[in-house]
Amino acid sequence: MGNKVATILGVPFSTRGFQETVSDLVNRMEAGQLTHVVTANPEIVMIAQEKPAFRKLLDQAYVVPDGIGIVYAAKWTNQPITERITGVELLEAMMEQADARGWKVYLLGASPEANRLAAERLQERYPRARIVGRRDGYFRPEEEREIVKEIGRLRPDLLFVALGAPRQEEWIAAHQEELGIPLMMGVGGSFDVIAGLVKRAPMIWQRLHLEWLYRLLQQPSRWRRQLAIPLFVWTVWREKWRA
Repeated sequence: MGNKVATILGVPFSTRGFQETVSDLVNRMEAGQLTHVVTANPEIVMIAQEKPAFRKLLDQAYVVPDGIGIVYAAKWTNQPITERITGVELLEAMMEQADARGWKVYLLGASPEANRLAAERLQERYPRARIVGRRDGYFRPEEEREIVKEIGRLRPDLLFVALGAPRQEEWIAAHQEELGIPLMMGVGGSFDVIAGLVKRAPMIWQRLHLEWLYRLLQQPSRWRRQLAIPLFVWTVWREKWRA
């Protein structure tokens, strides 16, 4: 990522804005540079505090700030992250590039319905991109080897993995070298949003930086995950004053 990096609680984030990120990822792909994109929010940063192996994984990845909490943390620590880059928007932007270039795409993860509907809707919206394969995330450990072999045989240019954090990041890291796919990206719940099964927050909620609250109201079962946000804020402030 060159020198365009800010560090939040030991996690290195790209400081590029959205359009610069897309351009940089396209350039890396065209140069044959394998890239593992992580769209990291406060929850992922806090997982890295507890799991040294996961933090090491993030050190090797292309980490972008998905979460307004990351942008605020950068502001509090005087670091140049000014723009949030959401997973679903980056996925769609890379699909636009795939549409323009005829790239091949594979979708792995989410429920069978979300995976199928996301594939159908993406193919409709980006008809020149080639969705060469897909597989939902409800596979058994003994099936994983065959899935990896299928993906390797299809040789996609883009692999989007929706297995939830940190599983999707660990899955990509485990198979990145073997598969040799130019760009692999963990996309969390993006397939559900694209499929229309989960509604994204209206623009006014996004502008007020309350998208996390909208999702919590839609899916109350997420409350345990949301506890990472106040813990993240407290930890950033603690580290700031210690410094």
